[in-house]
Amino acid sequence: MLRAWFQPLLEHGTTFAAENLRTQMTFLQAGELEFPLSYNDNDWENSWVCYPWTHYITCGQEETQRYAPPWLVSALKPVWWGLGKWLKLAHFNRVVVVNNWLLSTVPWPALPVSLVRPMLEALIQRWPDHALVFRSLNARESSPLLEALAAAGALIIPSRQVWWFDPHSQAVARSRYFQRDARLLHKGDLSIVPHEALQEEDFPRLRELYVQLYLEKYSRHNPRFTTGWLWHLHQAHLLHFTALREASGRIVGVEAYAQHHGIITSPVVGYELSLPQGLGLYRRLAVAPLLASRRLGLPLNLSAGVGPYKAARGGEPTMESMAVLTRHLPTNRQPPWKMIEQVSQHLLAPAVRRLGL
Repeated sequence: MLRAWFQPLLEHGTTFAAENLRTQMTFLQAGELEFPLSYNDNDWENSWVCYPWTHYITCGQEETQRYAPPWLVSALKPVWWGLGKWLKLAHFNRVVVVNNWLLSTVPWPALPVSLVRPMLEALIQRWPDHALVFRSLNARESSPLLEALAAAGALIIPSRQVWWFDPHSQAVARSRYFQRDARLLHKGDLSIVPHEALQEEDFPRLRELYVQLYLEKYSRHNPRFTTGWLWHLHQAHLLHFTALREASGRIVGVEAYAQHHGIITSPVVGYELSLPQGLGLYRRLAVAPLLASRRLGLPLNLSAGVGPYKAARGGEPTMESMAVLTRHLPTNRQPPWKMIEQVSQHLLAPAVRRLGL
């Protein structure tokens, strides 16, 4: 799977996958496991899945402009500028991201904790001037790794609350919202196009729908996947696609789920935003990976966002964290990460839990 996933990127570069993904890839063998690594130096415009600067500064400014009143946006401009200047001076984007499949949510394998310290030392020896970043960690699937990284001196930085669905959960089975969404998916007014029926000529439209939702509605710093990359993932059966088609033949929705290390994620969703909300396109698409989870008997990590919606369907919240090792870096490089850890631990995480996001 690792070879099938990354071979085109090694041949053509990471922008083959997404126009705004500029990084270098390599791989680390730890025991019987192999991990993809992305590494960067000091560029400042890139997708957040490999650039912490984009995650904290650019996306932070974007969210402020979207949700804060105009007076607060103006008041925060010098704060963002000063913070950004400080992080640039500290070479904040000089990072190695471990287990980076270039997706927003990536499950972890069961890594023996005895390998954690040798793995860290190997990474430090190879990249002595880079922070080591471990994304997408949560207590449901990677608790031993979280504890081992903390014991090795890594900062544990809460990043968001994700929603976990057990494949045998009675809360899901009894949820009238889940049952209603499953019926809506099979209502018949829209045709369900299974993975095998999708053709290469469908993929420009599938990409267009993904871009509408993930980049134009949410954030332009989500990975801007290319048509060629989505078609490759389809052909290699690395993602399982489902589309919705109108009677006219136009595709109006797409969802694709992945399986990594026995866990399902849903990294691709998109739908025609101009259609009435009452059509329930998001509900139809979001129930597809949940049905797959129950059919395959595998847990589903349905990522962050729309917390009340996911809770009503039996999802269980769990805090996702990022572990960052900086103890090997010069002292002037460490304070920004420590500041972000303190703000995230004491402000972000309690607020996210309280609001059920």
